[in-house]
Amino acid sequence: MKRTLLIAMLAVALAACSREKAGWTDREVPGKALVEWQYSKDGTDWETVSIPHSYNAKDGHSPAYYRGTAHYRTTLSKADGPRYLLFEGAAQSAQVYLNGALLKEHSGGYTPFWVDISGKLDRNKNELEVICDNSEVLDRIPLTSDFNKNGGLHNPVWLLECPPVHISPEAYGLYRLHVSPLEVSDEKADAKAQTRIVNASGEAADVAVNWSLKAADGSEVLSWNQTLSLEAGAEADAEWNFTLDQPHLWSGTTDPYLYTVSVSAGTDKASTEVGFRYFQLDRVKGFQLNGKSYPLRGVAMHQDKAEKASALWKSDYDADYEIIRELGANFLRLAHYPHNDYAFRLCDRMGIIVQTEIPWVNNCGTEAPEAYFQNIYQQMEEMVTSLYNHPSICFWGMWNELDSWGNRPGVLQGGLDAQRVVEETARLYDFTKALDPYRFVGLTDDSMFQREGYTELKADYYSENRYHGWYYNYNKFWGLADDIEWIQQNMGVTNLSEYGVGINPYCHVWDPMDVVRDRSDSLHIEEYGNKAHEAFAQQIAQAPYLNFTSIWVMFDFAVANREEGFVDSDNGYRFYYNNSRKYINDKGIVTRDRSLKKDVFYLYKSWWNKEEETVHIAGKRLRSVPPGQDRILTVYSNAPSLNVICNGQKIRGSNITGEPTGVIWKFPVRMGDATTTFRVESPSGTYDEITWEPIGNIDIPAF
Repeated sequence: MKRTLLIAMLAVALAACSREKAGWTDREVPGKALVEWQYSKDGTDWETVSIPHSYNAKDGHSPAYYRGTAHYRTTLSKADGPRYLLFEGAAQSAQVYLNGALLKEHSGGYTPFWVDISGKLDRNKNELEVICDNSEVLDRIPLTSDFNKNGGLHNPVWLLECPPVHISPEAYGLYRLHVSPLEVSDEKADAKAQTRIVNASGEAADVAVNWSLKAADGSEVLSWNQTLSLEAGAEADAEWNFTLDQPHLWSGTTDPYLYTVSVSAGTDKASTEVGFRYFQLDRVKGFQLNGKSYPLRGVAMHQDKAEKASALWKSDYDADYEIIRELGANFLRLAHYPHNDYAFRLCDRMGIIVQTEIPWVNNCGTEAPEAYFQNIYQQMEEMVTSLYNHPSICFWGMWNELDSWGNRPGVLQGGLDAQRVVEETARLYDFTKALDPYRFVGLTDDSMFQREGYTELKADYYSENRYHGWYYNYNKFWGLADDIEWIQQNMGVTNLSEYGVGINPYCHVWDPMDVVRDRSDSLHIEEYGNKAHEAFAQQIAQAPYLNFTSIWVMFDFAVANREEGFVDSDNGYRFYYNNSRKYINDKGIVTRDRSLKKDVFYLYKSWWNKEEETVHIAGKRLRSVPPGQDRILTVYSNAPSLNVICNGQKIRGSNITGEPTGVIWKFPVRMGDATTTFRVESPSGTYDEITWEPIGNIDIPAF
């Protein structure tokens, strides 16, 4: 029986008019990377920088980061023929000037856009200047958000140099062609490839258009040739409908198999890798990939890193996704905006399924201008068009947390306009499904759908952000299951899109009675985070109807208005302020600089990564406990059994955790009168150790 198909594509190359490689050299680019620029905040004092670059790389981790305009400039050589500039992301808006003339204004910091400069390079040295602006404006998303809205050319910039007859860079996004699913099954895949050919040669031409489909080993599977007759200055779409029998399916992390679709028009060529698969969402059974149950369990991520802000380089992505591979996640929510294209290419190759979304966050006020909504549709169209070919993307997200807390009377756009949210969501849903009928379109709420009319929101799936034990229900984690069950029963297809707590891995307590939520928000105790995630994981393990779940968040990230989690302690009785912890959202399971994986990283690694045996003792950064104290040794491990050894002597063993994840082990132990080392070991020899120094009777001082 034939089934609903998702066939999506990864472009290993954006395919090229010219083949000069620069910048991120592992991919075939559509021209020359414009890497070296001069930068000035005020347009007078200039310094040399490399792109990607954000002018908030330093001050984002501070109580106030710069929001305003900044200038970038570079030079281009004189050239004839079709020329285009590709900006993969200029934050948060950009004005593009060539030799002082304004060519393009673009509003939106995360989606690619093109600038046609054909015939405009008329000097030996042409000055290209881009003015970026991350000021707060009422007619652009995001307006308010719990993340910094960085400024700058924080994604790559390219110069495309085309032959007179060429494949349009403006019609079908980054890869200059789309491959659409028609129908797929285990037996066959029907698909349609589309591109647009431009004849800028000055005379009529019969253009030979050649298509091919190649297997992963480079062997040709299918091909087709056509001739397109174009008058001078004309352009037209070329299409190829093809059927692949017995397709090798793209099967997630187990087998992310990729074909390549290529098209040539004269001397120009474009190509994209494609993954054939089909999937379903089920409100009871959860996510189904290629006809089989495939629960999606993973993390949410920002495009952010210490000392770089959102201006990540290829090496940063490679390192980050190696950590994700180690974690064993098969799902990513790339929030709260589309990340750079290279991130999706990595997901395609690794078999990680993705939700990406436009940055319609928080605001839909009663005073919102119409231009605000126009920008929402613009960014949705740019996101879908440019990322259309990635097999990793199964979900397009429309918005996140349109709620009363982000919309207050007299502030920015006024109070929440819930009716407008419902109406605009329905229109945006239809708009997005028209752009791409082969993926699911949904939204992310945080109100339990309690705002007026929210139970009638139009979407394929309903995601909810829940923070039990953190923003509400302090010290109570088990109500999460009741909340998500209510959503599943009342809304339909349900996802848990955010859950977590703040964790400062340098803040510890030794008294179990102190493992509580600090209402002052200065102590983000790691033991509290461990306790919370253990409860969350166990509830998720018993909710198979959840199509996807994503921890908030993979890496700590900078937020200029968060002054919290800034108290450290490594022994549970001496506490001191550490200002370097401020202005960070520390709900990550890895620190912002990637130097430390928190305890809960190993909880999820044990649960998700079945290829690598893990044994991790939680609480190793707590150095001291009182002698003679009974304690619970918490171990995260996917080993079949574990033994506990105290100072060289085996004291305990177990072959079952007794809880639903099967990876959370609890061993009662006693701290000795002297330095005590506990070693936990699996039958294969994988082990971890913790050493505690004794401390005497103490008074816990105020700080």
